[in-house]
Amino acid sequence: RMCDHSLALGAAFRSCGMEAECLPLSNTATTETGRKYVSGKECYPCTVTTGDMVKKVMAPDFDPARSAFLMPSGIGPCRFGQYNAYHRMVLDELGFREVPIFAPVQDAGFYRELGFVGRDFVRRVISGVVATDLLIKCLHEIRPYERCAGETNAVYDKALAGLTARLTAGDEDIDGFLSRVAREFEEIPRFKEGKPLIGVVGEIYVRSNRYTNEDLVSKIEALGGEVWLSPISEWFFYLNFTGLRRAKSKRNWKAVLSEYLSWRFQSKLEHRYASRFNGGYRTISELGIQQIIEKAAPYVDASFEGEAILTIGKAVDLAQRGAAGVINAMPFGCMPGTISGALLKAVKDDHGLPYMNAAYDGTDSSSFSIQLETFMHQVGARRDLRERGKSL
Repeated sequence: RMCDHSLALGAAFRSCGMEAECLPLSNTATTETGRKYVSGKECYPCTVTTGDMVKKVMAPDFDPARSAFLMPSGIGPCRFGQYNAYHRMVLDELGFREVPIFAPVQDAGFYRELGFVGRDFVRRVISGVVATDLLIKCLHEIRPYERCAGETNAVYDKALAGLTARLTAGDEDIDGFLSRVAREFEEIPRFKEGKPLIGVVGEIYVRSNRYTNEDLVSKIEALGGEVWLSPISEWFFYLNFTGLRRAKSKRNWKAVLSEYLSWRFQSKLEHRYASRFNGGYRTISELGIQQIIEKAAPYVDASFEGEAILTIGKAVDLAQRGAAGVINAMPFGCMPGTISGALLKAVKDDHGLPYMNAAYDGTDSSSFSIQLETFMHQVGARRDLRERGKSL
């Protein structure tokens, strides 16, 4: 369960007649279990996903004959594509050779591989991912200003449960549901004072998973900030972008048409769902993936595929939209994260955007809390100076 979007994925499986469940939220037992089966040289998410998987197969009610794991794969400059191969070795070692690991590769054939589940499966996954992104944006924009602590979380939890139920039932009226949820968010009483906007970018698992990033969003809010978290749907649009480019280079016009139609569907869906939230949210509207690539172009070429280019492009976008700072969340030793962490210095020099690289490996570090407090103090002071300059 990388993030709450996983619930939408499980719901899409169930809507197509397949039993599916999301693994429980990761915890310290996950890390302790995972470390028994890794060497310590792997990325932190590999340890966490291994721990969650081993915990599941060791549960008393686990039935190997009726079980399979979904662990997507990938290509490019990232070790993520090897996770499923490593998990296969661990399960074999534990005696679970008969338990399959379904590992669709996140390339041009990604949607085709997922399509075997059912005709509407991919559409429902994308619908759930986009809708969940919007719910999270509302949560992060309203919670720092709520008058009654916990009220925004309550509305969000209720909305997430409602969305999951509707996706499972195959309910097509997601638009109407989101309109009702938008009204519930807008009715939450809140304070009006502004707070520094902090962008959280970086490696998709760590930035999105509250356990692995030690609940970074809540820590930023506790220190007086508001968070703009890079959405999960960004990666789906990027898959379309790279898939379309490869199809054109190979003159595979059938694939070009397929990728274009996928992009068209996702774009229209995103704009339609976003139009339900007209309460002045500043983070609802996201740039198109082509624009993100263009903003990253001065620092990294589009041919260098992976998360680094998205991190840099989004950081530039945040700087131009008035963010007070950006945090690059990543696993310790992450290759794309290390590259983007180095390039952020150039972004800072060009755009005056303070940044902080936050690398996680599952060990407690008091120094990180001090670093975060210092960073938040700096961006707050910088924001105050900027506001004072405007008033003069």
